[in-house]
Amino acid sequence: MRRSFALRLIASCLAVLALGAAHASAPRAATVEFRDGRWFDGEGFRAGTWYSVDGSLTRARPGRVDRVVDLDGGYVSPPLAEAHNHNLQNAWGAKNFRGRYIDGGVQYAAMLCGDPIDRAQAREALGADAPLDVLYASACISSSDGHPLAMARRNADGSLRPPEDVYDRDYLTMDSPEDIERKWPMVRAAQPDLIKAILVHSERPERRGDPRYFGLNGLRPELLAPLVRRARADGVRVAAHVESAADFRVAVEAGVDLIAHLPGYQIWDGRGEADYRLDDATIALAAQRGIALIATANAAQLLAGEDAAKLERVRALQRDNLRRLLAAGVPLAVGSDRFDATVRAEIDYLAALELMAPARLWRAAVEYTPSLLFPRRRIGRIAEGYEANFIVLAENPLRAPKALDGIRLKVRRGAVY
Repeated sequence: MRRSFALRLIASCLAVLALGAAHASAPRAATVEFRDGRWFDGEGFRAGTWYSVDGSLTRARPGRVDRVVDLDGGYVSPPLAEAHNHNLQNAWGAKNFRGRYIDGGVQYAAMLCGDPIDRAQAREALGADAPLDVLYASACISSSDGHPLAMARRNADGSLRPPEDVYDRDYLTMDSPEDIERKWPMVRAAQPDLIKAILVHSERPERRGDPRYFGLNGLRPELLAPLVRRARADGVRVAAHVESAADFRVAVEAGVDLIAHLPGYQIWDGRGEADYRLDDATIALAAQRGIALIATANAAQLLAGEDAAKLERVRALQRDNLRRLLAAGVPLAVGSDRFDATVRAEIDYLAALELMAPARLWRAAVEYTPSLLFPRRRIGRIAEGYEANFIVLAENPLRAPKALDGIRLKVRRGAVY
C-alpha cells in the first residue's frame, strides 16, 4: 500500500512538473495592432485603431506590438451568432455545415434539440480548434405523441421506426408531473447547455386523440412550469418551442428563458390569425421578465413555398406581433432554424420587414445574441477588455444589404483565420 501511494505521489509530481513545463514553453499570444478600421459602436461605425493583447481588445497602445494588420478602412463588427439551428447537431451535420458558419463570419451558435451521443460526436467533428462555439440542447423534452417524433421516426428509405425506438433516445418524453421527477436523472446525464421544451397548440387537447397529429403535438401545458422550476434549481436555462399565441402565454407564465419561435410563421389548417396574435398583457409580462424571443420569422418563406398570398398573410401577422414585441422591449435574438442556411437568412428577412432601424437589427444580431448565448463571456461588442473576435466587411452593413457577401477578414482572439 505504501509503495502504491508513493508511486501515485511521484506520478502526481511529474504531472505538475509537466504542466508547468507546458505552460512555460507555450507560445505567448501575439500582440496585434489593427489599424485603419471603422469599428461598430452600437449605433454606427467609427474610425480608429484597436489592439489585441492576450486575445482581448484595448484602445491603449501596448509597449510591444508583434504585428500590424491594416484594415484599409474596412467595417469592423463583432461576429455573427446563430441562436437557433439544427445543422450542427450531429457529426454528419458538423462535418458538412461547419464551413458555412466559419466562412459566413458566425462564431457562436445554439443547436436546439438532439441527444448527448450526437452532441459528443458533433463536437468532435467540429474540432477543438474551430473558431466556432456551439451550445447544445441535448435534453429535448416533448410528449410521447409530440414533435419531433414524426420526424425522428422517419428513416431515409421512408420506413418508420417504432416510437419506442425514439423515446428517451432522440428526445425525452414527459407526459405527467411524475415523469419530470422520474426522468430528471436522464436530463442531468445529458449535461445540456440548454433544455428545449416543446409546446404545439397546447390549448387544443383534442389533437391528442387524432391520429393526424400523432408525433406533432407537444407537452401538456401544465407540465411546463414545474419543468422550468426543476431546471432552474439545476441552473440550466429553458428554451420553449411554441406555435400558437396560447403556447407563448404558457411559456411566458412558466418563466422560460427563451422562446424559440414567433407564433404565426405558419397558420395551421383550420386555424386563423387570432390563434397566433399575441395579447398585449403577455407581451408586457415577457418584457418585464426579460424573456428573449428568437423569432425564426424567415421560416415562413419555406413553409409558404411559391404561394405569395400565403406568405404575405403570414408576414402581416408577423409585422403586427413583432412591432408590439419590440415596442414593449422584449429582447430579440436572431436565429434562422434553417437547416440549409445560417442566421444570415433571418437577418435578411427581418430587414425586409422594415420594423427595426438597421443599427438596432445589427446590434441584435452581433451584440445581443452572442451575449444571450454566452452570458458569462465578454463578447458581442467592440469594447475595452472584450474578446478580440470580429469580422471586417468591405461595405457598411447598415447601408448595404449584401455587405455580408464581402467579408474581408475574420479574427478570433486576435488571430486571423
